[in-house]
Amino acid sequence: MTTIAPPSPGPRWLGGALQGGLAGALALLLLPVGITSVRDGGVRPAWTTVLIVALVGLHVLVALAHRWPREAFGLGCLAMLVVVAAPDLGGPTALEAGGPYSPVLLPTGLVFFVLLYAVAAHTAAPWPTIALGVGLTGCFLAVVRLWDTAFVLPVSAQWVWRLFLTAAVLGGTAAAWALGRYRATRTAWIGALAERGAADERRRIAREMHDVVAHSLAVMVAQAEGGRMVVADQPERAPQILESIATSGREALAEMRGLLGVLRDGASPGAPQPTLGDLPALVEQVRTTGLPVDLAVAGEPLHLLPVRETAAYRLVQEALTNVVKHAPRGSSATVALTWEAAALRVAISNEDATAPAGDPTRGRGLLGMQERLDAVGGSFRAGRVEGGWLVEARIPA
Repeated sequence: MTTIAPPSPGPRWLGGALQGGLAGALALLLLPVGITSVRDGGVRPAWTTVLIVALVGLHVLVALAHRWPREAFGLGCLAMLVVVAAPDLGGPTALEAGGPYSPVLLPTGLVFFVLLYAVAAHTAAPWPTIALGVGLTGCFLAVVRLWDTAFVLPVSAQWVWRLFLTAAVLGGTAAAWALGRYRATRTAWIGALAERGAADERRRIAREMHDVVAHSLAVMVAQAEGGRMVVADQPERAPQILESIATSGREALAEMRGLLGVLRDGASPGAPQPTLGDLPALVEQVRTTGLPVDLAVAGEPLHLLPVRETAAYRLVQEALTNVVKHAPRGSSATVALTWEAAALRVAISNEDATAPAGDPTRGRGLLGMQERLDAVGGSFRAGRVEGGWLVEARIPA
């Protein structure tokens, strides 16, 4: 499996601008001291030129690290290698320090940590690990180069310098790399949350579309098939049957417009979500297909959140749709709502002494019911029972 780099939040040009500002600030703070120290360092002209180019190049690479982190880090390592290998500097700065010192102690060397952070934060595996290995190797070279630097320290305090040097170099490298990996991990985590949210929203819309389209089409097909047989003997009922089909179609279109509206930026659903108060109309609509449906309510009603009322409605809608689609003619259905101490129990059953005409487990309906009940903290089960099929759910109040 190919590992991709974590996405960077915000516009790319903004990150480049911020990186350029950081590079400019570091250059104003650190570069003048380094250039002055090299010019007055008393080294050969060739080394003076090479060191100035390396110091300036390090600051330029900071500005490019956001867009090209690997390349900037690689060139920065070469520049730091030059600085580590250069001869000690003398001059006025050396007199203040108490003796000649290596150019690696110039403040510009701190920008190496910025380059290490960039490659750890903005590149994919294995580059962050490689960068850490290179950084630790550079730590070793710098410590070896500065191991015997005396400055104004007495010989008895040399071990203090070596301990401080090792801790500072290793600590700075580890901190820069760890901060870069933290940013990369956080960015990837945010991206994963966004993808998960988008996937959940797609599943939600798919469930809603399935419930609306499957139910409306099943009712319209059943009405049309039943009407075709009725009209032959009772032509006067044709307008009533056609009006019923048209009503089902208009209701489906209204719900679909509401669902599709949420896909447009800034749009809100055009139609309110159905609630338990809409169940009688749903049952009456199913009855127009010729399927006898009984609706029974028991217990003292409790307050349900709107999303849980919608889940209960959709559960009944999908279960009755399955009865219309899969149960043979002559079947009947019962919808029972039972209010318990802290929950609503919904049961939809169809009574049929014969084998079902179809298998509802082959579609997406039962999966959608399960997902919907899981989303509201309810429980769900469905399966064959003696004489038909039972769909049952418990929704907490």
